[in-house]
Amino acid sequence: MSAYPSMKSLGSWTRDLVQRVEQFSEWSERARPPTAFWLAAFTFPTGFLTAVLQTAARQLHLSVDSLAWEFYVHNQNDSTTNLLPHEGVYICGMFLEGAGWDVNKRCLVEAAPMQLVTPMPIVHFKPVENKKKSGKGLYTCPAYYYPNRSGTGHYPSFVVAVDLRAGDSPSDHWIRRAAALLLSLSD
Repeated sequence: MSAYPSMKSLGSWTRDLVQRVEQFSEWSERARPPTAFWLAAFTFPTGFLTAVLQTAARQLHLSVDSLAWEFYVHNQNDSTTNLLPHEGVYICGMFLEGAGWDVNKRCLVEAAPMQLVTPMPIVHFKPVENKKKSGKGLYTCPAYYYPNRSGTGHYPSFVVAVDLRAGDSPSDHWIRRAAALLLSLSD
């Protein structure tokens, strides 16, 4: 028997499975997509993100290769996340490891003492026409499926690179801190 990759204990894995089933059951019963997607619920999250890019490419009459992601991190009480985005998708349930997140300034900060991971607010993944990024003030943060960043021989852990505002520190600082987004935790 085979299951989706996970680093959770059996009890945590079972709770995680129930949450996954609930997300997809609710989606199928309402016959419309959820406002925000829990990306970790997908067995193959890169496939879901590629499908979003393909849909946008068809709507914009562009090649899927000419699209890239633009990211906007909402603050916790942003009422716009109650509505479906006009373009792209809202992603929820990610965690930031190796850094903290300033909700008001919407940028990376040092993690609080003894805080290994920080829950991230909803992130808007918006497909845009591929253009040269300035990169100034941004940290290209890798997002991994689970904390084992190297993945397995059959299933890589890397999902997508998310541009986050670097705050007062240069992006090199966050690289040295090994700051990364995690879709799911060990337990």
